[in-house]
Amino acid sequence: MRSRSILRCVFSAAWMSWAGDAFAQAAAEAKSVEEVAAEQIDTAKNLVGLIMEFVVKYSFQVLGGLIVLVAGWMVSRYIANLFGKFLEKKNIDITIAKFLVSGVQFLILSFAVIVALGNFGIQIAPLIAGVSVAGFGLSFAMQGPLSNYAAGATLIFTKPFKVGEIIEVAGVVGEVTDIKLPRTELKTVDGQMIVVPNKHIIGEVIHNYSTAKLLELKVGVSYKADIQKAIDLIGGIIRADARIVNSSKARAGISEFGDSSVNLSARVWCKQDDYWDVLFDTNKGIFDALQKNGVEIPFPQRDVHIYKET
Repeated sequence: MRSRSILRCVFSAAWMSWAGDAFAQAAAEAKSVEEVAAEQIDTAKNLVGLIMEFVVKYSFQVLGGLIVLVAGWMVSRYIANLFGKFLEKKNIDITIAKFLVSGVQFLILSFAVIVALGNFGIQIAPLIAGVSVAGFGLSFAMQGPLSNYAAGATLIFTKPFKVGEIIEVAGVVGEVTDIKLPRTELKTVDGQMIVVPNKHIIGEVIHNYSTAKLLELKVGVSYKADIQKAIDLIGGIIRADARIVNSSKARAGISEFGDSSVNLSARVWCKQDDYWDVLFDTNKGIFDALQKNGVEIPFPQRDVHIYKET
């Protein structure tokens, strides 16, 4: 019995010791959770304080920079429009005028960007130095695109052709719709838009047909027909068409003697947008006039002579 009592006392003492340790550990853990929560709250407060300090310190600078950018964009457009109207009154070539207007607008915007960057707290001098170094390196890697810009500046100031003129260059023919620093845009008689890099224009042979496109009219009449009458009919149709440039000076005549017909032709000029309409209408008018006046348009024929051997 005594041994059982001793065991019970030992067990009770061990249990009380374990329970005390567990309670102390739980209390310590509870205390550490409270400390972690307090630390997190302090961190969040510090972060909010930093954000508020940054907003208070830099918000007005950022707002000022944005205002400068918007104002610079509006002022650049306004001054560019005024400058463009001034150049238009002075009858400056449209290509040069557009180049100068774009340059003025770019300079004003660049100044506004520099001022805005200063308001944002960015040091301008190191930035310009870095851009200069980077630009020097990129100039070697972008020789092709930069050569287009250099060629474009040459085209704008030497003016071998202007917007609205019809040219032939680099194997294409079309009306010049725009001349930009990197490229020249042409519109063909079929309405297709062709973009030619300016470096492929400088140094090449350029055919400038001015503002009108050549239209060649051809028709064959019989050898038995009244040739002068046919020529007069063609000339009258040409002179009656207001879409033909200098139609009063247009002439028609014999171009060649074919196997079955006397071929008549006329060379006239019209705007490129009117090319197909003038061609179709004029050919229809010539056909109707020759038919009405009894001038024969022969079909290909061949005379065969048979000799009988005796």
